[in-house]
Amino acid sequence: MSRRSGRGTIKVDPVLDKLAAGRAGAVQVMREAKIGSPACRNAGYVADAIDDLAEKLTGDRTHFHTRPASTAPKE
Repeated sequence: MSRRSGRGTIKVDPVLDKLAAGRAGAVQVMREAKIGSPACRNAGYVADAIDDLAEKLTGDRTHFHTRPASTAPKE
């Protein structure tokens, strides 16, 4: 997938792969840092910024959010 910008074409898939790694790091900091600490708050800002950029690139702000399992329930 690619998207047009003022400079040219953005290769969205490689960008999303890199953003996923960055967001995973931010989530790890939020998980390990003391709640309410500057590190935890700043990691939250980073994750929000990555979600904002994902929305611009894909149209879906929740692109990196964990989705529920899609296995059909047993009857």
